[in-house]
Amino acid sequence: MPIELQWEVSEEMPEGLESFLSEVADACTELEGVPGACFAVRVVDAEAIRELNRAMRGVDASTDVLSFPTLRYPAGTTAGNDPRRLRRAYDPYLGAVNLGDCALNIRRAREQAAELGHSVKRELGYLTAHSAFHLMGYDHMTEEDKRTMRAMEKRAMSRLRLWREPKGGIDVTNRELFDRACEAHKSSYAPYSNFHVGACILAEDGRTFLGCNFENASLGATICAERCAAGAAVVAGARRFAAIAIAADEAAWPCGICRQVLREFAVNLDMPVIVGPVGGDFTIKTLGELLPESFGPEDVLHHLAK
Repeated sequence: MPIELQWEVSEEMPEGLESFLSEVADACTELEGVPGACFAVRVVDAEAIRELNRAMRGVDASTDVLSFPTLRYPAGTTAGNDPRRLRRAYDPYLGAVNLGDCALNIRRAREQAAELGHSVKRELGYLTAHSAFHLMGYDHMTEEDKRTMRAMEKRAMSRLRLWREPKGGIDVTNRELFDRACEAHKSSYAPYSNFHVGACILAEDGRTFLGCNFENASLGATICAERCAAGAAVVAGARRFAAIAIAADEAAWPCGICRQVLREFAVNLDMPVIVGPVGGDFTIKTLGELLPESFGPEDVLHHLAK
């Protein structure tokens, strides 16, 4: 597990927080090129983080997050391009590189979540990602450094997509979306190929739509799970897709025509495509990675406008 969660307040922990924050940490360390690295996450109250800030940094003030890296990296380098230094932080007891630890202020997280209109769980996820990049050598002391760090946070959030469903306020993680695709897989109709696929599309408004592949004796009339889910979304009025998860008997990436259909409705080319075997681990790529130099609705509209 990439994080060790230490809950040092009496408040009740949001459901599934540890696995959620582990998923956040995974997204950050994989982007940096140091998969499997780990760190500790402490959730504390405002006074505790103020004491830490005063003791460790000489700043007598509360803040939302503090990061304490195991290593210091030379200017211009981060964990991903300094493997020699990174090896110094390998912990044989953990069996992984220990990046350090961070402290999250639960009170500030609640305040910021309320201001931004999302859940505390989601806010803690963002703060964990912010800290993860600090632990890997990123900073925001200069405008250039700030842009670089923010770009990494944006890439991690695009890959992870800390979604929330507006009615329930529930954060939908990659794992939860993939699990829904696994459920859709059970409905697959594939008597000819015996290859079963399920898909789950997340719309920008938080709704999810399931689809499965269903074959036809003519073969040419067969519909892929991805387009089945897309059809369900469009019928319901969804026109902007934030992500798709695909579960099959073995990992199967979308075919060419499905990639083009997803391109039609994708919020952007950073849309995550989550793929894996039913009941197993999944891999994430962006739609842009799967369909480079693509042609979309905006290209047609640009041509018509001439």
